[in-house]
Amino acid sequence: MKQRFNDLLRGGVVRSLILVTGFILLLGCEHSSEPPPTEGAIILPESRKVPQFELLHHGSSGFTNTDLKGKWSFFFYGYTHCPDVCPTELFNLAEMLRQLETAGVAEAELPQVVFVSVDPQRDLPEGIQRYVEFYHPRFKGVTAEQGRVDQLARSMGAIYEKVYYMGGKALVIGQDETIPDALKDTYLVNHSATIFLLNPEGELHAIFTTPHMPDAMVRDLKVIQQSGQF
Repeated sequence: MKQRFNDLLRGGVVRSLILVTGFILLLGCEHSSEPPPTEGAIILPESRKVPQFELLHHGSSGFTNTDLKGKWSFFFYGYTHCPDVCPTELFNLAEMLRQLETAGVAEAELPQVVFVSVDPQRDLPEGIQRYVEFYHPRFKGVTAEQGRVDQLARSMGAIYEKVYYMGGKALVIGQDETIPDALKDTYLVNHSATIFLLNPEGELHAIFTTPHMPDAMVRDLKVIQQSGQF
């Protein structure tokens, strides 16, 4: 199981790099300026639109594309039962945001951080919001029906899969397969740790691959914002 996911993750990273490289080659003649140098962010040669979405956010009428307008947004995909990746990355994002606050960045200029649960079967909006606020009170926790989450995640390139356990052994069950009742709540979600940055037009602008260093993310965000290339 672990090897299969690692292969899937490596394949996704390779495909992403090939896609970005292809964009650079295809658009090189049209764009005379190169993306600004960054430490950990991969800036897309052209910002990419994401599909229309409507996610559930506790205490509000919902979270949609409209909520992305006019501000930079970091998206991270995970789930509240995650034993390792999510706590680590949410801590990194929280530390990044605290550094920006300490530096005196105006509230209106701060990026928003959106945690999308890919496990709506167990994660309800209220619980997700409590979970993310443990890391930072500004974080937003959202989810939706599985198909809607999957569509949005695929549009950005997030990778994940459910892994069930039977007799102490891991078992990957495809979405089109029937899940035995006894196994429905006995799963973990293997997922990538990639963080996605959307620009104030609500378009995918850059990808932050691991490892994530909060101070480097702050510097990369500043470079991206000052470039004005969106």
